Amino acid sequence: MPEQRQPQDYPIQPTFIVVKEIHFASRRPPRKTDKIDESQIKFSQSLSPFDEVQKRIQVTLSAEFGFDTSATNPPFSVKVVMIGEFAISDEFPRDKIQLWANVNAPFVIYPYLRERLYYITSQGGFPPIMLPLLQIPTIKLEKPQPAPEMAQK
Repeated sequence: MPEQRQPQDYPIQPTFIVVKEIHFASRRPPRKTDKIDESQIKFSQSLSPFDEVQKRIQVTLSAEFGFDTSATNPPFSVKVVMIGEFAISDEFPRDKIQLWANVNAPFVIYPYLRERLYYITSQGGFPPIMLPLLQIPTIKLEKPQPAPEMAQK
């Protein structure tokens, strides 16, 4: 029977992912004809500096809709801000932390943001905002290979 490989923990793990801010304000009662233009959702992200002592970094991801009323008259405004903290092991290359935090960390937080946005808009009686699933880029860590031994003459 072939030996089965056990999955290994990734060298970056979340320590928490929580709601930092949540806002919903209805401008009028819901209507059956309401349609939400999800292309109007604005996303932003930010990150803290990497803490070398605690070996942690925090990443914030937010989504908002309906605050810009100049072009349209959205029936509500909503904002959800999630923050995640990640512990980074010593085996993760320090020169790749910022890249991982900017590219991959938002994809870890995104499902939590997606769920909160869906829930709060549906509780307001409006068509729920359903953010799409996204393909996640990967950063593959390659362990240095030992140098081949020189053949002795």
